[in-house]
Amino acid sequence: MIGYYLTYFAIMSFIGYLYESLAMTLWSGKWQNRGFLYGPVIPIYGVGSLLSVLIFSILIKDYSVATVFITGFFGSMLLEFPTSVVLEKLFHAYWWDYSSAPLNIQGRVSFFSSLGFGIGALIIVYLINPYLLPFLDGLNINLLNILGYIIVILFSIDTTVTVCVLTGFEDKVNSIASYIDEHMDEAVDNINPKGKNIKHALL
Repeated sequence: MIGYYLTYFAIMSFIGYLYESLAMTLWSGKWQNRGFLYGPVIPIYGVGSLLSVLIFSILIKDYSVATVFITGFFGSMLLEFPTSVVLEKLFHAYWWDYSSAPLNIQGRVSFFSSLGFGIGALIIVYLINPYLLPFLDGLNINLLNILGYIIVILFSIDTTVTVCVLTGFEDKVNSIASYIDEHMDEAVDNINPKGKNIKHALL
């Protein structure tokens, strides 16, 4: 069952990437790669969509258009605000900024962006899920589990590479390696000050 949800998560993360990249490209007139990771995915869309499935299939089975819209509206705030704070604290970077938008809170969420997510929730629940979920239901459970493992591996690699680049981890490792090499050279020079070849010295 976990493979089912992971596959759904990956698909919706990709759809979110396409939507946001195309929307911002049309808005700015220049190509905008809106992905958080290096791969063509925006995980927050996958998380939000997955929560919609769980909420409207387990918690709220008798729902209306208004319920879906309100859930998407306020749910996006609950996802975006803490996610923005965490990303800023960890990487000192901003993946979105609503500071120029009216009715925003610290530039992390805004009324109109949440309005868009409310509409997005309607699209997901009423237009995408009725086709996507039956399609996934029809797939073999073993295939879904394999896809789930592949998705976890790919996301793990992508996340690791992204975090390493954003935190300068590779530069830090190279710096430490250079520091060690430098001091090892000094140690060898102290042991063998004349730079003699030990092998030849023993002969």
